Amino acid sequence: MCFSSNASFGASAVLAVVGVVAIAKAKNTPGRLFAAIPIIFSIQQFAEGMLWLSMKEHDIGGMGGMSNFSTNHPFFRDVFLVFALVLWPFYVPFTVWLLENNKKRKRILSVPLAAGIAVSLCLLYVLLTFPVQVMGEKHHIHFEFDLPVETSNVKWLISLLYFMSTIAAPFISSNKRMKWLGLAFLLSYTIAVIFYSGFFVSVWCYFAALLSVLVLWIVMGFNKPLHH
Repeated sequence: MCFSSNASFGASAVLAVVGVVAIAKAKNTPGRLFAAIPIIFSIQQFAEGMLWLSMKEHDIGGMGGMSNFSTNHPFFRDVFLVFALVLWPFYVPFTVWLLENNKKRKRILSVPLAAGIAVSLCLLYVLLTFPVQVMGEKHHIHFEFDLPVETSNVKWLISLLYFMSTIAAPFISSNKRMKWLGLAFLLSYTIAVIFYSGFFVSVWCYFAALLSVLVLWIVMGFNKPLHH
């Protein structure tokens, strides 16, 4: 994420409120699981805010240079990365799949769900196996994984599966409001890739976290009569 700890904590507070309201308005278990997305993002952004604070303890020049903080504060780093890399590829398509009533679309949603499970397991293995450095540069956070050279050939596949699971699933849904969430995720993903490629993980997660307020709007739509 760029900006500051205040941005992370502010987003966390707003998302917590949105999540509580969304869960309260959800009428069943699938709806409540989907409505919990802002709450989970709130926890993730709080963890990143704490990571920012821990980085500031070692920051002499306002993060104008590149510094490694991962060995001193691994807890908040790991919490953030588990949510960003392991949870979301599975959780987003899973909740969309649970909510889907159209049998044909539900079968199609099994594809991004399977992709999400695969990429979540793969990235969990990466987190458990390979060291990661957290580096700050010019008010951005960068996560650098020490991966073997031979893994470079599969990075594009992992990125594709991540994209398919988190962004394609809302577009497949028969819920019209869900498609707006997918579009918002797609636009933020594109912006992060083009303008923040070196800091993609944290920047896109921050954008996606803010955009998850759309979840409340979607949940409110569940309670409307079908002719609306």
